[in-house]
Amino acid sequence: MSLDGKRRSLQGGVRRGLYCLLWVVFLSAAWTGFHARQTMRITPTAGRGSTVDSDVIDCLPANLSVEVTSVVLNAFIKVAVLPMINEGNSTLIVPAQLLNHVWVDEMLLRHFRLESLNVSTSVPDARGIALHATGLGLEVEHSRFAFSYMGVQCNGTFWATLNETAVDAALYIEVTPEGHWSVTFPRLEVYWGQLAVHHELESKACNIAQKLIEVFTGQLDIFVAEKVKKQLAEDAPSHVAAGLNKAFASVNIRAITPPVMTADTMAVTLDLNPADLGCALEPLASTVPDILPRDAGVRTTVTSLNNALYNAVQAQRLRVERTLPAEWNTSLFEDIIPALYKACPNCYMYTLAQATKAPALHVPHHGEVLVVVPNVLLGLYVQPNTTQQAEALSLLLKKSNNRSSVEFADVYRYFGVREVSTQRHGKPFPVLAIRCSLAFGIRNISADSGRSVSYEILPVHDVAVEVEASNVGDVSARELEGVITKVWNNFAAPMANGNSPLKLPFFLGKAVLEVEAEDIQAGVDVALQGLLQDVRLKQ
Repeated sequence: MSLDGKRRSLQGGVRRGLYCLLWVVFLSAAWTGFHARQTMRITPTAGRGSTVDSDVIDCLPANLSVEVTSVVLNAFIKVAVLPMINEGNSTLIVPAQLLNHVWVDEMLLRHFRLESLNVSTSVPDARGIALHATGLGLEVEHSRFAFSYMGVQCNGTFWATLNETAVDAALYIEVTPEGHWSVTFPRLEVYWGQLAVHHELESKACNIAQKLIEVFTGQLDIFVAEKVKKQLAEDAPSHVAAGLNKAFASVNIRAITPPVMTADTMAVTLDLNPADLGCALEPLASTVPDILPRDAGVRTTVTSLNNALYNAVQAQRLRVERTLPAEWNTSLFEDIIPALYKACPNCYMYTLAQATKAPALHVPHHGEVLVVVPNVLLGLYVQPNTTQQAEALSLLLKKSNNRSSVEFADVYRYFGVREVSTQRHGKPFPVLAIRCSLAFGIRNISADSGRSVSYEILPVHDVAVEVEASNVGDVSARELEGVITKVWNNFAAPMANGNSPLKLPFFLGKAVLEVEAEDIQAGVDVALQGLLQDVRLKQ
């Protein structure tokens, strides 16, 4: 074979490799889902809209209702809350004080521990949650004290321990105007266990008036006990509530209803639009739609899902940007784009997938979902490692003067989207940018066995590709359409269908999944002992 023939063969191989690489990008976007990543500053506005680079977008209502039983709540407490309490480093502080003739230094209440914590919903009324804790303990770390009386001065160290204490409390959860939960403790009763105060005298002069010293140390014991009890009974509830409220406020999810409780369940409706999207909160409601009777259940609508996708696209959140493995570097283009390799040898590459129009879901039949994905921007970029490489690539872009070798900035302006991550060196160098639209479906979606979820992914159709920018020469849109269709229908879909049904973890059972024309519901029962066993195995 001639040298020219070998080069054409190599170029063809690289071109086919590039198609496969673009398929990897596309498949990643389709299967992992678009990752909601904030790539621009978004500020809330007063109306039902959000601001992206001074452009106001309208937000459509989207919500999701969730219901859990006390079984799930108590399982979560055992798996997550109790370890956090027992392994945490929370501290309550009692300031230094002067008590008659005794000076007591600052006291630190630490090493909190709890043997059990259980909750009951709708107690004492429909707004409340009852908490019962046992085995509460803590330690008062070593601190100093001193007293002076009638010429006798004595210094010492004291510490204390509290064990076998029980607590009954009522907790109320309300919704703030910002859509976050707010916690209060209207009732708290403490059943005190063993509180022991220990002290150690440091001066020989303390032995001169032993009886007098015993009086003052007795006062010290009473003082320490009173302060520990005050901290737990009066100050600890506000301390815990403040911590919970701070945590709730930091969550990027807003509530549309306060918790709606029965004797064994707690339900809430949440806003599917993230809090930082800038949408105005939907009007607060007081009721939650009926949800499947399981330990944990969710309910939403096809309209809500479509609205959430629309809002995310308007805010430019549906995007995936990922660095490729090290072996996928610019050496792949050493022969077909030598100028690129010379400007940035062995440089890493990364991919971008961003929806510029909202995907749409449609349920034509029970258990079947059709997905239409219009206008997804797929791009392959070179990532320079140094400023010099970034400058060389920028110069290479400036030398390009035809449509097949344009900057991605032209594509961004066409779609009305922003450039990719500004954390990378210089402007991105595009290898290839395409616009892709397609449709596919999933049918036979069910959880009839109760222990798994079955499905069948349908062939892709209506695949349309337009090449928006190319620095690898002429690229056939029709050939790309054929590659996407063939790989999906002959490889990806059969491989995914081969994994159906998907088995649920062993501690989940009685699963139910209902996909209807408008409502989508799912529920599952939780085996508490199985869940705890799984957690212990992973520790």
